[in-house]
Amino acid sequence: MNRKYSPILLAIIVLALTSLACQALAGAEPAVTQAPQQPDEPQQPSPTETSPPPAVEPATVDSKGAGILCVGSTTGLSCLNESGWQLYTDENSELPNNYLYSGAVCPDGQIAITHINGVTLFDGTTFKQIPETTSYSSPEGIACDANGSIWVAHFQGVSKYSNGQWTTYGSDKLASGESANELVYDVEVAPDGKVWAVTSRSVAMFENETWTIFQEGQGFNESRFFNAIALDAKGRPWVAHSSGLDVFENGAWTAIEKTDYSSPESLAIDAKGQAWFGTLIDGAYVFDGNTWTHHDRASENLRSNDIASISADSSGRVWFGTTYGLTVFDGANWQTYLMSNSSLHDNDIEFVVVTNDGPATLPALEEKANGSLTGKLEDADNTPMADMRVEICVETIGLSFSGDTPCSDQPFFLTTQTDANGVFLFENVPAGYYVIVAETDTGWAQLTDQFGITSEKTLIQAGEVYDIETLTLEK
Repeated sequence: MNRKYSPILLAIIVLALTSLACQALAGAEPAVTQAPQQPDEPQQPSPTETSPPPAVEPATVDSKGAGILCVGSTTGLSCLNESGWQLYTDENSELPNNYLYSGAVCPDGQIAITHINGVTLFDGTTFKQIPETTSYSSPEGIACDANGSIWVAHFQGVSKYSNGQWTTYGSDKLASGESANELVYDVEVAPDGKVWAVTSRSVAMFENETWTIFQEGQGFNESRFFNAIALDAKGRPWVAHSSGLDVFENGAWTAIEKTDYSSPESLAIDAKGQAWFGTLIDGAYVFDGNTWTHHDRASENLRSNDIASISADSSGRVWFGTTYGLTVFDGANWQTYLMSNSSLHDNDIEFVVVTNDGPATLPALEEKANGSLTGKLEDADNTPMADMRVEICVETIGLSFSGDTPCSDQPFFLTTQTDANGVFLFENVPAGYYVIVAETDTGWAQLTDQFGITSEKTLIQAGEVYDIETLTLEK
């Protein structure tokens, strides 16, 4: 079986792929109101002037009882309860699709999950399907309110499912003027029923069929690039953005500056009231009301610096869904679950959610046998490519890379070299999904999906000897 091996750097047209030559890096319509702004009065003070850091609000210390922990990926749902790991896919359950985007815990304890086919509710045992809608195709965040309504943040707006019907509020209701955009990243519902949504340039609050917009000049002194939102025990919304955090209280936003990081991606408030936010490339930061603390691969607390999702349980633990494993922090110790040491279904996690206290007992790490991967590399003329480096690694590779080789800056990678016949072999490969890249005469190429756009991941199971057969370099 011959499979196409595509160069890493993509041209504008997918059919015209070129090599990367040693380069690195690269419904009723609701009313809309503006956030109050008085031209003759001073603006809200910036954090660098007089605003003190907001007090953290610890959650209740009373136990809420054992709960479950679920992580979603592009291969299904992995949940941890008192019986251990439970794996759900479209083959062994009523989960309609394995490609899962986001999840949230509803007030009634159910877990709401977005996927390609819409929304599914999971109570820990059974799945309930919410009628599909054509209002959106790219869900980013999900939340539930106390009345049973479901809210989904997505490209070009926010959609609400209630009483059997979907209603969509376009992104023009969530930002205006120069801050107007179609990138809607997250949504939360506060205990008082207010719905909070974040776009890339604004925060919007929905109450009494009216959206109130907060953006530059309307509640914020300067432009913000938002990405995530979370609520604390007091119901206050916290938002993560390119310059730190903002929290809303008493009708105004207070900022906590943090400028020495990049690309916020996720946010959660733990049982102590501390704000945790994850980034795309810098790991996780926590703000305790006074100081910031950083955790990343260098500190050996996290296996990956790409933190797609964070969730906190009522027992005080914080859970991190990363591109290389599920990490849990209990306030003193860090532990990471991978496919190679547990029954986790996928190392690349899209979201993590936890109910109540979470699982009372965490399973011990397993010892699994390593596998191996072999194959053959040839050029577009079917000539074996000898003495070429081949690498496998655990995270998707984009249009460029930042290390000496495409995989060298990743949390885990292995390298080998083809023989005179173009054959390569990787031994002692831990169980997991792997990206495959190979050196060419002009740079590097990778095995991509059927559309030639993103990395294709190859599954190596524990103790498996896997032959990927022939990989052919695309012209």
